[in-house]
Amino acid sequence: MKMGFTILSINILNSIFIRNLSIIYIVIVILTGCAHTEPSKFYVLSPIKDTAPPSVLAAGEKYIIGVGPITFPKYLNRSQIIRFSSDNEVVIEEFHRWAEPIEQNFSRVLRTNLSRLLASSYAIEYPWKRSMNVHFQVVLDIHQFEVGPDGTVSLNAHWSMFNLLKNKKHEIVRTFNYNKRLGETNYSKIVALQSQALENLSQDIAKEIQKHIEQ
Repeated sequence: MKMGFTILSINILNSIFIRNLSIIYIVIVILTGCAHTEPSKFYVLSPIKDTAPPSVLAAGEKYIIGVGPITFPKYLNRSQIIRFSSDNEVVIEEFHRWAEPIEQNFSRVLRTNLSRLLASSYAIEYPWKRSMNVHFQVVLDIHQFEVGPDGTVSLNAHWSMFNLLKNKKHEIVRTFNYNKRLGETNYSKIVALQSQALENLSQDIAKEIQKHIEQ
């Protein structure tokens, strides 16, 4: 009788031990899976290449361009890159992120572009010190800067230019639209197209400023 009880006890203990081992194994598998989560990738917009020779950049009078304020839709105010999966549904990409706030990245690249496109000018960030003799101010209202449900990369905005040499005269107001379909969800290519869109916007702004410089 005692031997039968002892064998039964051993079997019960073995069963409990095996069950606990199974639980431990499952926990290890889960933790191992978590440890191998895909790392996040980080992106920045890229400016145009500086092709002007240094002698040109250093020559002549310098016009100061003040860039800002720039307003963005609030839903873009996050570190993750977003895309639309439908007209009303937004996908927030946890593993594809901006390396710096998109408003700052956009402004920095725009200023760099304008400084490189206009050899006689350089651009500074809003707000600037009163002591800065700013000649032209560019104000932007960004309506869209994302990828749509069909893979179209869009940059749609209104921008204005003020000639501060003429008592803040409101010189021009323009609408800018850039829409190019990529057809795939590849974030390196998406950000490259967004950089191209910003380059095109920079070129439009630079052309208008150059017209006023030459007047």
